[in-house]
Amino acid sequence: MIHSERVALELDGARMPGVLTRPAEARAAVLLIPGSLWSDVDGNYPAMNASPGLYKDLAEQLTERGAAVLRFAKTGPGTGTEVLDEERFRRCFRIFPQRLRVASAWLDELEHRCPGLPVFLAGHSEGAVVGTLLARERANARGLALLSGPALPLLRLLIWQQHETRRREGADGAAAEAEFRAALGWLDDFVAERPLPEDFGGNPYVQALRFASRPENAPYLRSLEQVDPAAELARLALPVLIVQGGRDPSVSEPNADLLARAQPRAEIARFPKLQHFYKEIPEGLSAEEAFQYRGPTDPGVAATLARWLERWL
Repeated sequence: MIHSERVALELDGARMPGVLTRPAEARAAVLLIPGSLWSDVDGNYPAMNASPGLYKDLAEQLTERGAAVLRFAKTGPGTGTEVLDEERFRRCFRIFPQRLRVASAWLDELEHRCPGLPVFLAGHSEGAVVGTLLARERANARGLALLSGPALPLLRLLIWQQHETRRREGADGAAAEAEFRAALGWLDDFVAERPLPEDFGGNPYVQALRFASRPENAPYLRSLEQVDPAAELARLALPVLIVQGGRDPSVSEPNADLLARAQPRAEIARFPKLQHFYKEIPEGLSAEEAFQYRGPTDPGVAATLARWLERWL
């Protein structure tokens, strides 16, 4: 039997909702850290009309296997978060390090509500980066699960994955490589707050840079780009599980290999038929249709997580 309890956390001008699910007898406690974009407590994206529900499904599937799981919403439209102090909220939540501060506060909440249980961190997508940093900050974490976690900073990841796609599709090698290197140079300029060219000369990799350089996006993405996920992972000594879907266009399969290269002791669980939200999608869907797909979350991911947790109790 699953007991579900709604909780709330007030921090830096915001009140964020969360849900703690517990079995009758919990053997471990898991903090489930959400990824990028505006997700509610269940892992839906109301502003984007997408309801994959991954975090609710994963939490309940893990709870059925003996783990207490605390999941929480991000800030943003439709997520259920309330802004209590507009000025403080805007000042604090505009940069990536705030994500670590929020996750640390939720970890305090989990430890308060589940005293004595061994604690594990599980971060999805960008949340895997947050989880890696949190594991370094909080030495009491028993293990870290990277769920579709990137091995590169976000903008560098987008450019690299686009380059790999062009290479597979037969783009001219020398020209594509020169354009790729130029885009990486501009990315370095963006992070260092150096001016970008007004005309990128039709470089196919600069869409991410144009988005990042908008004033409303730049502070967060610039601070996020300064974190190297693989390098941070290499510094950890605790058990790590890498979970990767084989049909994930957001964080492609080679990321798992790059993470494992950085942390050779890590275990890898591959799910060749699953996408970013661990669903087996029908053939022929567009990227937007795949993102919005509302099919069931494959229980095999939670089963793998639960078996991994048991080994480190």
